[in-house]
Amino acid sequence: MSAGLSLSSYTLAKPTNKLDYLAPLFRDAVESALAECNDETNALDAMVYETYRSNELAALYYARGRTVKPPTTPVTNAPTNLWSWHGFGLAVDVIHRTKEWDVPNEWFAKVAAIFAKHNCKWGGDWKSPDRPHFQWGQCKPGPSDVARELIRTRGVEAVWEAVGASVPA
Repeated sequence: MSAGLSLSSYTLAKPTNKLDYLAPLFRDAVESALAECNDETNALDAMVYETYRSNELAALYYARGRTVKPPTTPVTNAPTNLWSWHGFGLAVDVIHRTKEWDVPNEWFAKVAAIFAKHNCKWGGDWKSPDRPHFQWGQCKPGPSDVARELIRTRGVEAVWEAVGASVPA
């Protein structure tokens, strides 16, 4: 893993936006997409709010709207970090640098169009839209039992390889 960061070493119950937690090719895609979002032509002022999500933070998010109110509706269906690509270094949440989530749908759609050019899927296309969410293009909407078994038995790099997000050796 780049920069010597280990996904399992991050256990804080707060978001991190460190791109070093991402799979290498996904990190390259995110960096390129952000550069294009923020160039003179687009000037979207986009930033990554969250990359890797610890199990501790996933538990807090899962409680919101269930046992913790507000909000009145759940904010995620992922009971642990291994039910979201965030727990594999294969997803990011992107927001506006100053307005954060308080931007029109059109802003997210513009960001999504740019991220799509860089092989990323948008959570805004889901049945229950997650507008800030972007994930590696070869990933299914959510991790499978196979992905969870791979990370458990062979580590996150095996998952990255399986979805084509690692640099060939």
